[in-house]
Amino acid sequence: MNVILIDDERLALDLLTSMLKEITEVPITIKGAFTNVQDAYTLLEKVHIDIVFLDMEMGANHGINVASEFLKLNPKIQIIFITAHAQFAVDAFTVGVTDYLMKPVHRKRLQKALLRANESVSISEELQPAKQEAAMYARTFGSFQLLDVNQQTVKWRTKKVRELFLYLWFHQKRPILNVVITETLWPDVEYEKAATNLHTTIYQLRKLLKQNGIENPIQLVNNHYQFNIRINSDYDEMLTLLDQPSHSLVDIQQILNLYRGDFLEEEELNWATQTQIFIKQSVLHILESYATSEDSTNSLLKLSCLQKMLELDEYNEQYMYLLMKFLAEQNKKIEFIQLYEHIKEKLERDLAIPIPYKIKQVYEEYIISLV
Repeated sequence: MNVILIDDERLALDLLTSMLKEITEVPITIKGAFTNVQDAYTLLEKVHIDIVFLDMEMGANHGINVASEFLKLNPKIQIIFITAHAQFAVDAFTVGVTDYLMKPVHRKRLQKALLRANESVSISEELQPAKQEAAMYARTFGSFQLLDVNQQTVKWRTKKVRELFLYLWFHQKRPILNVVITETLWPDVEYEKAATNLHTTIYQLRKLLKQNGIENPIQLVNNHYQFNIRINSDYDEMLTLLDQPSHSLVDIQQILNLYRGDFLEEEELNWATQTQIFIKQSVLHILESYATSEDSTNSLLKLSCLQKMLELDEYNEQYMYLLMKFLAEQNKKIEFIQLYEHIKEKLERDLAIPIPYKIKQVYEEYIISLV
């Protein structure tokens, strides 16, 4: 496995490098140790990296933000946070990281983290489909991004070209009548003008796709338009996961990694709203089923699920209660108190309501137990 280390303290990097070289239970190759995050980005764009050891606090580059960007580049990369402050442990799992280590790092704990990461990498490789012909890839959760066959971001000439692409891609399994497209994309424009807009935008989209090496990307048959290209996407990956009758720990972690935000949430597309709601509710159902199951023995994954649930439904009192209860059971004192204060402030400020009784009761019982 290829590994990189990132910490703004050179001494910390040297110590961790030395400890990793002493561990023989997991085969690793250290590809770099960086005090500068940008240097690490540059390497990640050129070299396949399996594991990143990442310091949580690095001045302006907070580890949470850096980890989020790394996972956008490679959703299967394993992030292991290193922090001197226990209160950051809860935040660490909001971005789908593999593990976190407290400074000073101990060899036994480091070895355990490596074994866990190695297992995740192995599972990902087993799940990797057979190599296929290069295709474009659409990232649709949170901010939309289309990658060409060389994994470079496609730049759009206009917002309407991007929206037309999304509309045809979303309906790529069936041809769409031109009138339906104009009524959807130009609802307040007179028909002849809307038809002209459609023809112009189709031309610009064809030209853009042709510049990316795709010939005849859009078919027109009997006034119906349809994509004639293969585009992979995190949307298709998510639907495959959601459609399964049961979900393994790997499935749930993949769902957490993929769901970086609501489906096309920054595009504000009315025609995508129902799908957006469906996916969000389906994800919440799966995460809640695992988090409340007696079989949820993986505490790190359970914490990630509870965090994501509250992130997606921030005023849900049941989710607040479940996370508070879990932190109390795990004896996470600092995180428990911080979450309680956050909930109290949020409810009072945003909704002008007091904290729910059962949450207050969990708080008081736990605080009393500490005395």
